[in-house]
Amino acid sequence: MKAFEKSAYRDYEVSQVFNEIILNNMEGYNGKKKAQLKSFLEDLQQGGCVSGMISEFIYHSDCKAFYIKHLDDLEDIRKDLEDSFGEPVTNRYESPHYTFMCWLCFEEYCYNIYCSVFEN
Repeated sequence: MKAFEKSAYRDYEVSQVFNEIILNNMEGYNGKKKAQLKSFLEDLQQGGCVSGMISEFIYHSDCKAFYIKHLDDLEDIRKDLEDSFGEPVTNRYESPHYTFMCWLCFEEYCYNIYCSVFEN
């Protein structure tokens, strides 16, 4: 999908996995692919991963396995965010670190795509 190519995080290997998660989750939305993507991304911005809408990131055990597999990319994305914000990103839900990192990075990845595709 062309929208994925606009992500600032496209060079991270984990982006391919995030793309698969997005594609699988947006299938339930009406319209053509671009409309489905927009609706999915807007829902994610409203509820976040904490809402349970991303089945891959509901259980801590799934997040832990994902985090271990993609640790370097996820930590690098967090560092990129902190550099752009000029301050540390905080775990406001006090979730386990691995769950927080999965949620943070997936949500940021999706938000970046939304801004690149739908707000320009």
